[in-house]
Amino acid sequence: MTLRQRCDHVNALYSSISAQGINPYFRPIAKTWGTEVEVEGRRLIMIGSNDYLGLSHDPRVMDASAKAVYEWGTGPGGSRFLSGNMVLHHQLEERLAAFVGKRGAVVHVTGFSTNMGALGVLVTPADTVICDRENHASIFEGIKNTRARLVTFAHNDAAQAMQRVEAAKASRPDGDVFLITEGVFSMSGELAVLDELAAIKEAHPDIIFYLDDAHGLGVFGRGGRGAADHFGITDKVDFIMGTFSKSMASIGGFIAADDEDMLRYLRYQSRTQIFSAALPAANTVAVLTCLDILEREPERVDRLHEVTMRMRQAYRDIGLRIGNSASPIIPIIIGSDEKAFQFSRALFEAGVFALPAVYPAVPRGQALIRTAYMSTHQDRQLDFVLTVLDRLAREFGVRECDMVAEPGQACQDEAAEAAGKAKLSYL
Repeated sequence: MTLRQRCDHVNALYSSISAQGINPYFRPIAKTWGTEVEVEGRRLIMIGSNDYLGLSHDPRVMDASAKAVYEWGTGPGGSRFLSGNMVLHHQLEERLAAFVGKRGAVVHVTGFSTNMGALGVLVTPADTVICDRENHASIFEGIKNTRARLVTFAHNDAAQAMQRVEAAKASRPDGDVFLITEGVFSMSGELAVLDELAAIKEAHPDIIFYLDDAHGLGVFGRGGRGAADHFGITDKVDFIMGTFSKSMASIGGFIAADDEDMLRYLRYQSRTQIFSAALPAANTVAVLTCLDILEREPERVDRLHEVTMRMRQAYRDIGLRIGNSASPIIPIIIGSDEKAFQFSRALFEAGVFALPAVYPAVPRGQALIRTAYMSTHQDRQLDFVLTVLDRLAREFGVRECDMVAEPGQACQDEAAEAAGKAKLSYL
């Protein structure tokens, strides 16, 4: 397919959903208060943000970031390899390593470039990468550039992962075997079976266990120390990758490990590190301040889980299909792409901001509304969201009971019961 044909294909899809008034993407936000945003002159409750701890609007984080601009300027002036390396970057690396339980860390300018840069130098064509098939696109892109052999295993299927590892070790004994997973999967909100995957590392200590914990940092573990800490397997993970664009209220990413020689190799060889401008001071200080707050106020993580447990149960009471989410990411499985677009538009019109995920971000026929909650959501906001979701779930026929051949009265009874549980108003 030529470039023009590819462009025409995408533009045809764009024109189709735009003509129906249901294009939800690249919608400009005029103002944000964290849990609420202004779009097209309307104030909406935001339930699609990855700002899980609400720290991007914490006055302490904003003040520290603003002061850093006046002390360090708005940009670094170069890559860390050359003129952009700041004392702040090294301070942040030390703090991050200690926070996630590793000896050292290397900061990159984005989470995507962290995976691209790290995997690009850690993996070679002689190696085999065993990858959960639902891993993030940045992982697959990073692996693709290495020309290594990529083998996927069924999502969260540790037994199959073990088979893949053993087969790779037998067929390609001269190369390394990497086992890569996310800690929290960004679309489904599911936790990885890290305890089971760590058992593979115990059985085969020579494999390299790489964890992308972008959505686990600040959410799971003691005081938000991540998914590896949550499962007590930090010592089994060779590399922990994390990002700042979720719980850390900034942008950027890092790789943490115990092998300091390997980290030095990574620091000097990662192409996205040495050929990208360094993380600006304002962003770096924002993360440092978030770490300060997390260490002093671990109850923020407790509040986050209180909110998400409440909403997860309320979704089930309404009858929504949410899969196996165990995190602040709670998908509402809709089915067809078109219905997901329509549902998102109806949410917007009702005062709720949440966007659809469609193929290829999710399997065909499994389009969903990706909702995500924050520790700073107020109960009145949650009440309003549940009232809207209960109404729209019935209107669009997306409840579990709507999926059976003859739902009949049973579905109506479930809806009445759920409405009674979720009947609240936005004050």
